[in-house]
Amino acid sequence: MSDTRSSSSADNVNERLVSILLDTNNSEEYLRTVLEYVPVLVSAVDLEGNVKFASQHHTLLAGVSDDLNDIQKEADLYPALVQSRVENMAMEAALNQPAEAWELSAKHKDGSMHHYHMHRLYVKRDTDTIIYSIGTDVTEFKLAERALRDHKSRIDYMAFHDPLTGLANRSLFYDRANKSLSRANRSHSTIALLLIDLDRFKLINDSFGHDFGDAFLKKAAQHLLDELRDTDTVARLGGDEFVVILENIRDVEDVEKIAGKILKSLAEPMTIQGHDISCSGSIGISMYPNHGKGIDQLLKNADAAMYNAKNAGKNCYQFFVHAMTDNAVNYLLLENDLRRAIECNEMKLFYQPQVDLNTGRIVGLEALVRWQHKDRGLVSPVHFIPLAEETGLINQLGEWVLSHACERFQAWLMQGIHFGKVAVNISMRQFRQDHFEQTVVRVLTESKLAPQYLELEITESSAMENASVTAEMLGCLSKMGLSLAIDDFGTGYSSLAYLQQFPIHKLKIDRSFVSDIDTNNSDASIAKSIIDLAHNMQLQVIAEGVERPAQSRWLIDRGCDQVQGFYYCKPLAEEELLALVEDHTRVIKDAAGVRFIL
Repeated sequence: MSDTRSSSSADNVNERLVSILLDTNNSEEYLRTVLEYVPVLVSAVDLEGNVKFASQHHTLLAGVSDDLNDIQKEADLYPALVQSRVENMAMEAALNQPAEAWELSAKHKDGSMHHYHMHRLYVKRDTDTIIYSIGTDVTEFKLAERALRDHKSRIDYMAFHDPLTGLANRSLFYDRANKSLSRANRSHSTIALLLIDLDRFKLINDSFGHDFGDAFLKKAAQHLLDELRDTDTVARLGGDEFVVILENIRDVEDVEKIAGKILKSLAEPMTIQGHDISCSGSIGISMYPNHGKGIDQLLKNADAAMYNAKNAGKNCYQFFVHAMTDNAVNYLLLENDLRRAIECNEMKLFYQPQVDLNTGRIVGLEALVRWQHKDRGLVSPVHFIPLAEETGLINQLGEWVLSHACERFQAWLMQGIHFGKVAVNISMRQFRQDHFEQTVVRVLTESKLAPQYLELEITESSAMENASVTAEMLGCLSKMGLSLAIDDFGTGYSSLAYLQQFPIHKLKIDRSFVSDIDTNNSDASIAKSIIDLAHNMQLQVIAEGVERPAQSRWLIDRGCDQVQGFYYCKPLAEEELLALVEDHTRVIKDAAGVRFIL
């Protein structure tokens, strides 16, 4: 409903009333009778403002007497009128002023506010001039117009703002970015574009739920706003990805200072639903005009820099350099190849023996995935595991490893070949996905492998991410009869109180403490503490990354239960492993006198 339409409707009503008033055949008594039942304001006054006639509807107005006989002046009928209108009536009549229209807002005696569309008409008679004022109540029209304006305003807001955070959305970002580029082009100034991606947000979302994740995003958005100027544009492009436009940049140091403040702010714990959670960010930065003339190019280059920040360890910022473009293309090609490799069964499993230091016998195999790329050859896990984590392919890859390891181990058991247990690494994302325990049950059922032959390894940092949820999940897995090990122990700053609640069977000393265990007193002290802790908790302890006789000797002397590493055996393909099994006479004696029986 528009102002024009409501005014037009009121005008039609007023015109009909004017025709009645001007009809000389109508008596005054007739007019009074008609107007008693018409919900309009009608009055007639002379040039001095003396009231000649007033309709009963006036008595509804606040400040107007209930008895129309008490009303002498027009100002008494229309308390809301500007006094100057009454004073100028004589001059308007002298100028032969035609009928005029205006809006009147007046409060009724019941406290409600009403709006009237008014007409003033000057009628010259033989002896005097009568001024008729006619007002039609257009309150409903006004309310409808306001509702329509409010609705349109909300639609306009929603069209250009992110509904969750209230930040600019992609459309508004592009509009502001293009305007910023135009201003920078005219003034020959510099613009910085910061692309911000929250680190490990998916884990938070998967662990605590989407409502928690939404609340976290809103707080993160507020942290960004708190660190930026009112003139800076902050937008949410989608998911946990934000972008900032900084105009009038003097030098790179200005950008570095702001990026550092953002990282510090995001890393601060945010209290949500009673939990203190922190989530760092990775920032990619591109600069206009050096890194692109248009917004799409700047975004693309900032995205390449952001991924470089992720690969550099997260919680940092990186400026775009042109070499990143080639890296980004290679990264995308590798991602596509990895997706195809998983779907087309191009991955291979290698197995590294785990040796009991008391008997020298193999007591387990750790299943390790390798990628035999058709063009690149054997791709290191160092390259494709982080890629799988970043793209979400790790769940699909992890299930493939778990399924194939169980199938092969069951096949060996059926052939009378016993290796103790098969150990499979479980990624953080895989462990946190819904119904992971059901996946394990399904894999065991399909492979027909008994649960006691499977050992699952989760990293210490994964276990401590949400210790109460971890304890519940490990409890479910332990009841199935599986063995559970904490991998990379010593690197995740475990709470011993929580560690006692985990139904685990083994601690695995991280290779970073084993590499210099025979020469570095600090590493040796940590390793010895882990061994003592494990034994005090009635747990087994295994050291990985053993590559020298001196390391082996040290671990034997301190009572370590098991080891694995190149000193004993490198990871072997299935055919290599079976070849060793067929050589029944193969026995290795190391310098420490340990028998490794294959």
